[in-house]
Amino acid sequence: MTLVVDASVGLKWVLQERDSHLAQSLAGGDEELLVPDFWLNEACNVLWLQVRKGIFTPEEAREGLALLRAQVEPTPTANLDLHDVALEIGIATAHSTYDTLYLAFAIAMGARGVVVSDKAFVSDMRRHPDPALAVLLIPLEDWAKEKGLA
Repeated sequence: MTLVVDASVGLKWVLQERDSHLAQSLAGGDEELLVPDFWLNEACNVLWLQVRKGIFTPEEAREGLALLRAQVEPTPTANLDLHDVALEIGIATAHSTYDTLYLAFAIAMGARGVVVSDKAFVSDMRRHPDPALAVLLIPLEDWAKEKGLA
């Protein structure tokens, strides 16, 4: 079944974080992965921040962006009308629509869920009045446990 990957997980493909190996396993696994076209906006900003903080050189940031582009072909979202759904989820959970747009995308695409590495997002979604929506977020660690990797 199809999974959506948000930027918190996708960035682990190029950043060295404690659970980057799990994100690499997700990318190399048998799941069909989707990313919305707007995810590169967020990823690009994080790469820029890595340069600004002196963690990446400009060339490393450019290479990281190229790797992210090559990993999964982004799905165009212009005709999906995600904003109303994202806004309603954000209002119900008091969470940023920058994140809830990934859920709206998953719903529109009929995906099993959104793999995230964002504890605040998971916590906020637990407050959603519709339990079916709350379980659409799949923490990366939970995905790894399902696959016997953690």
